[in-house]
Amino acid sequence: MHTDLWGSMIRGNPDAFLAIYESNYQSLFIYGFGLTANREMTKDCIQEMFMEIWKTRDTLNKKVSNIRSYLFTWLRRKIFHEISRLTGDDILPYEDLLIAFQQTEEDKYNLRAALKKLSKGQLEVIRLKFFENLSYTEIAAKTSLSVRTIYNLIYEALTHLRESMNLLSVHNN
Repeated sequence: MHTDLWGSMIRGNPDAFLAIYESNYQSLFIYGFGLTANREMTKDCIQEMFMEIWKTRDTLNKKVSNIRSYLFTWLRRKIFHEISRLTGDDILPYEDLLIAFQQTEEDKYNLRAALKKLSKGQLEVIRLKFFENLSYTEIAAKTSLSVRTIYNLIYEALTHLRESMNLLSVHNN
């Protein structure tokens, strides 16, 4: 039924568009708020996303099988872009929280430097795994990636963080 709804929306049916909006808004808000912890930014990004969807519907993928996952991916990219645009920095709010838990200023500096070297994808899966406590399967569903890819991204990110932190602490001593 959902793929029929997507196809109908693509063909310009405003009722299908409204049904997609209404059935996904709440979960999109919760997800978006988890990314930014900014209520207004989250609402704005969701509204802009749906306006873009409606305006560009004839150029969108016609064979979306998982509407919710498609919308989550779009919203995640939109929020990350907005945060980067506003701050001019790639550090996200949950990274600031992680950094705040470090004991010394040197550790905070080192962790911030290490986090800046991770890809956006690595940062996202770290956040979902360790801040939202999602399973690998849940992360895969939320990001439209395979479970194997999620394992690899988390492994690579943690390895990189561990190596970066060790190198930085050795270098600073």
